[in-house]
Amino acid sequence: MLGLLKRILEKQRVFNMTLKLFSIFAKRSYFDNLTEWVTRKTARLNILLNKPVTGTNVKDLANSWIDLMPPDGSSNFKVDMITNDTAYTEIHLHCPLRGTGNVEACYKLMNYDRQLMSAIGGDLVVLESQSNSGKGFCRLAIRKKGSGTDDLIPAHIKAVQS
Repeated sequence: MLGLLKRILEKQRVFNMTLKLFSIFAKRSYFDNLTEWVTRKTARLNILLNKPVTGTNVKDLANSWIDLMPPDGSSNFKVDMITNDTAYTEIHLHCPLRGTGNVEACYKLMNYDRQLMSAIGGDLVVLESQSNSGKGFCRLAIRKKGSGTDDLIPAHIKAVQS
């Protein structure tokens, strides 16, 4: 039964439909608690089905994050650059929030990815969001959990400061 569920949920098409559905809730503050709950539970299900290994360095963490994405859509998830303490990654799929300017909804949706990273020993920060950057991709930073992210300015904070 879990094998069938895993095969269904690992399709990029299912991932995209789920993203569209969750974005409807993320756009409305009335549904903040639901959005947080559903992204957290969905991430836990992904971890349960895929049983990823905890990353020992940022390269491993970035690759594990990509491995937790739909295999038939893995080309949408890229490692751009790796430094001593940070893996910079990009999401190239068409986000339903693209061009909306709603960076706060992006932050809420990306709770899914933050939960995935937390489960495998990392922290994830969205640096640029399709919702307001004018770009066709999002840019993320991944670090080992506990190494600090204070020097990284999340996209939803940057938008408020502008």
